[in-house]
Amino acid sequence: MRDKQPNRAVASAVAAALAIPTISTQDSLAQESNNVALEEIIVTATKRELNLQDVGQSIMALSNEDIEKMGIRSMADYVKALPSVVLTAERPGQNDLVMRGISQDAYTWYVDSTVALYLDEQPMTTSSQQVSVRAIDLQRVEALPGPQGTLFGSTSQSGTLRMITNKPDHSGYYGQIETSYGTIKNGDSSFDVNGYMNIPLVDDVLSMRVVGYSSSDGGYVDNVLGSSFSGSYDNADIVEDDFNTYDVTGGRVALLWNISEDWSALLSHVTENSELEGSWDTDPSIGDYKITRFIKEMRDDDWQSSALTFKGDLGFADLSATLTDYDRDIVYEWDNHAYTQWKDAYYGYGLYDTGYALALTFNDQYQERQAAEVRLVSKGDSKLQWMVGAYWEDVYDEWYYGTEVPDYMSTNAAYYANYWACYYANYYDFVSCPINTTLSYTDTFKRSVEQTALFGEFSYDVTDQLTLGAGMRWSEFERETRNRDAFPEGLPPFAGGGIEANGSMHSVGKSDDTLYKLSATYTIDDDKMVYALFSQGFRIGGVNSPRAAATGEVGETFDADYMDNYEVGIKSNWMDNRLQLNAQYFLMQWSDMQIAHWGGVGPWWVGGTVNAETAESSGLEMDIKYQITENLNISGAAIFNDAKFTKEYVSPGGSVYRDNMVMPNSPDRSGYVGITYEKPDVAGGDLWVYYSISYQSESWNRTGNIIDNDINGISPSHKNSNFSIGLDNLGDGWNVTLYIDNVFDQATYSFVNTNANTYTDLFGTNSQRNVRSLAQPRTTWLTVRKTFGK
Repeated sequence: MRDKQPNRAVASAVAAALAIPTISTQDSLAQESNNVALEEIIVTATKRELNLQDVGQSIMALSNEDIEKMGIRSMADYVKALPSVVLTAERPGQNDLVMRGISQDAYTWYVDSTVALYLDEQPMTTSSQQVSVRAIDLQRVEALPGPQGTLFGSTSQSGTLRMITNKPDHSGYYGQIETSYGTIKNGDSSFDVNGYMNIPLVDDVLSMRVVGYSSSDGGYVDNVLGSSFSGSYDNADIVEDDFNTYDVTGGRVALLWNISEDWSALLSHVTENSELEGSWDTDPSIGDYKITRFIKEMRDDDWQSSALTFKGDLGFADLSATLTDYDRDIVYEWDNHAYTQWKDAYYGYGLYDTGYALALTFNDQYQERQAAEVRLVSKGDSKLQWMVGAYWEDVYDEWYYGTEVPDYMSTNAAYYANYWACYYANYYDFVSCPINTTLSYTDTFKRSVEQTALFGEFSYDVTDQLTLGAGMRWSEFERETRNRDAFPEGLPPFAGGGIEANGSMHSVGKSDDTLYKLSATYTIDDDKMVYALFSQGFRIGGVNSPRAAATGEVGETFDADYMDNYEVGIKSNWMDNRLQLNAQYFLMQWSDMQIAHWGGVGPWWVGGTVNAETAESSGLEMDIKYQITENLNISGAAIFNDAKFTKEYVSPGGSVYRDNMVMPNSPDRSGYVGITYEKPDVAGGDLWVYYSISYQSESWNRTGNIIDNDINGISPSHKNSNFSIGLDNLGDGWNVTLYIDNVFDQATYSFVNTNANTYTDLFGTNSQRNVRSLAQPRTTWLTVRKTFGK
């Protein structure tokens, strides 16, 4: 089911923004029309520094000023202003990204992401756990909808999201310190302290930039008293109001060295730690912002990244070489009450009989990534412009996932586990006797992917108005995957009447792929350009384990899946560069779509990846900026798209992906409008006021809900409004800002989890059904900012 309201929904968001009361009636369009213009935005999406309006592809960008006025702190904030990007996040830090509606499911950790994430030149992509870099001292955020395969390689299949930091400069010593205090309606208080300094160390030769931040977000969800489904225990000892807290601490340091007039080196390091306690879920059976949890849920996320970039002017071309090293460690523990209670009631014997004991799900996840890129970019005014490069990357992922039952050794399951362990220990040296563990199930997953790529792009000015372009990327990949299950820890799972090969699966394979890009741009005049683009993206293929293939449900190998993007657009400036209008129509065709498969008629613990059929997303993207007067500016963006599976596919487990079935997490309409008013010389400073409203139509959350036509899995359409007012330049560098997020205190949600519905049916209870993560209640921040230096 889709939202049947007409497309007035996005338009109504625009109208709501325009309905802000007029702040000043004395602004004269006629008097100011010759004195105001939109500022140029320089982007590096094509690995060149270009005016956004001169790039023949869809690009959305938020500037440093946008970030400040919108009060952006994290990924969850800035994606609201990027309608082509959809973020699914049941809790802070657990980020799943979708662009242009391309999604086969939410939180599909076993297959690669379709969206690539970059911090400057550093790749940071993680399946279902995209890192949210704190938005402190960022120069801009760039969203590149559509495949970016020739420049950004694998996983940039449906788009790329880039965060660009401010770099050290030699112009002088300056910086900023900012402190904020926040209150949440019916919740706890919050604080945020951050700052940066630019420090020249040797005049025009060596400079350093340092960034630091620390924040603590108060809670607003209550953990209320409740009993387990079976009535065997309650949560009285951890009942607490406002128990969901989120703390972030981190920093960056960068050192810029001008080695000579033509050569420079930039060394940077960034580190961040986030700590989460509690749950962001709401149980509708007990009320908004209320949940019953039986353990103290937590999530710790530590990551760091280092990069070294050399740049040189060779006269005929610019040379750039970058080395990056990134590692990340995530640990979490979630309440596993619903599944464990159901499992004991439904099976209730042997290894499944844990006596309705308390249980939790845990994961210790690690990623290590090294990458290197060298590229050469032509210079000069020649009709022929080119760029060539080489790329190498080595990524290692490891997950140690499982279920912990603190009282496991006192359950019947432990008795049976030791019986079988002591029996099989006589035959297999990887089984020990006796077993003494609290881990009723574990899964150890290890994956390494090494890739090497060569790429190039060329453009040629056929005439003063027509430019043709072409690009290509050849990549070679080697992927190795190991997966080992235990049930419980120390005892491999049963299969075929016994235990097999330590419960492990191993696969290794090598493949190569080539992607292409074609483009044409036609300059109508100095202010208007139209373009046509064909681009490709992909996710690499691989090899399933022999054990999985032996079930007959998955093949020995799975192929790469590809995205072909056909796009036409216009970029235009009007009214002496006071009005900017951009629009593009796209058709993205997805072939050999990869999906993860587990269980079916084979062992429940044997899984692999299969290639399904085809899907596509088509639609229209638009963005507008209008400098109405010197003081008043409006900007907006919208996407109307239709993302669907286009050929019936029956999975090995019997699930039917129907022709014309919509994709999950793919709203067909999203929009954003922001209005800024500025008035100098007010109360001793420069006054500015900002208001924004974003809209997203309804969407399905999980593929399983769509296949089963379970309307509980639909998140309704929703709007979000933010307001801010500030006084800058109050003297001695002081600035004061008031931010109000979720102005109208709307308890909306964009994801609903129906996983527990089957479990609750068995016990005849409404508890834990259709759990959703509600938007944070109205939050007010008071920010005081002090700038210093030049």
